[in-house]
Amino acid sequence: MVPDSALVNFLDSMQSRFQLTSNDRLLAVTTVGFDIAGLELYLPLLAGAGLVLASRETVKDPAELAALVKQSGATAVQATPSQWHALLEAGADLSGVRVLVGGEALPADLASGLVNAGRSVTNLYGPTETTIWSTASEVEASGAGVSIGRPIANTRVYVLDAGLRPVAPGVAGELYIAGDGLARGYHRRPDLSAERFVADPYGPAGARMYRTGDLVRWASQGDLEYIGRTDFQVKVRGFRIELGEIEAVLTAHGDVSRGAVVVREDAPGDRRLVAYAVPAVEGAAPEAGALRGHIAASLPDYMVPAAVVILDALPLTPNGKLDRHALPAPDYGAVSAGRSPRTPEEETLAGLFAEVLGVSGVTIDDSFFDLGGHSLLATRLASRVRSALGKEMSIRAFFEAPTVAGLASSLAGQQAAKARPALRRRTENKENS
Repeated sequence: MVPDSALVNFLDSMQSRFQLTSNDRLLAVTTVGFDIAGLELYLPLLAGAGLVLASRETVKDPAELAALVKQSGATAVQATPSQWHALLEAGADLSGVRVLVGGEALPADLASGLVNAGRSVTNLYGPTETTIWSTASEVEASGAGVSIGRPIANTRVYVLDAGLRPVAPGVAGELYIAGDGLARGYHRRPDLSAERFVADPYGPAGARMYRTGDLVRWASQGDLEYIGRTDFQVKVRGFRIELGEIEAVLTAHGDVSRGAVVVREDAPGDRRLVAYAVPAVEGAAPEAGALRGHIAASLPDYMVPAAVVILDALPLTPNGKLDRHALPAPDYGAVSAGRSPRTPEEETLAGLFAEVLGVSGVTIDDSFFDLGGHSLLATRLASRVRSALGKEMSIRAFFEAPTVAGLASSLAGQQAAKARPALRRRTENKENS
């Protein structure tokens, strides 16, 4: 429950930082169900700047979105690191754009790429419970780690230990946030509100602070450095995910007795959800694809694991707890006895699939997403296709037919569509002569 005063405080602080004018245009790419859309919708209108709304279809296709950045004359764009990765790979011209990054941790290599490409780069951090963003940092091309900066206006931040005592600079502690941006609590959830919104021993009488669950530390320059989570809540491609929620759906399947879900980063920068399941009946292993389908029927696609691994038993620590570090890496190999490439182009596409997915090989009938692919990897594939074949891959069409055969057909259809007008002109010229 966020009061309007908290939103006004946030917008006032953002305007003081970015100084939008009637000469600015902000390109809004975030679905309105994501709280950070509050900045995109309200800030330009309050400042008298232009607001350009990107369609859902355009946002899903990095090449289309990159074109819209240029066509709209955007001077400011806010997006998650995953979206910025996709835009850079699509060759977006960001030379006149204020780059606003938030929603998940900003990798150092992406920060460097954005600094080189954009007019300026601001890293923003904040949970919904403290009204969109609570800290901000201007990113410089120093090569050092990216900080989440310092608190915005009328906001207090504390780095505390388990006893709610402030920790020394350089020592990891949990981040607590207080001030004018604090929400009133969770709607009709007094138990959860009492757990996360606690008394602020360092503020005015009666003040509260929000327990973020994020581990941070004070850097020597007085900025906050993000380290990770203190619980099983994670962020993948900008979405906040409770691993326990996925585990509950997985173990509700009749053929599963025990299950676990983790985020793996087996390749640098490629974070994927992976589920592990133990069969309910020994020797009767459920089909991994069926378990993914079971999860997809109950949860949004960003919470569906990229792979499901069937185990005889979950690994345990000496004290009997789940040993998440001992869970094996999944094999993102081909999942079907599909056909081999039939043409040189299909052979090239199969190689690009394997390269992007990090697998040894694929058939032309294997689904990109069943092999561990996701939207960010799809945009990387589009970039590889552009470089290798000189053709533009439609992300929208790829989601409908995510196989080598489907992509080859889509690219051929695109080529035929381009050829038809020329053929018609030749026919007309012949008739006129």
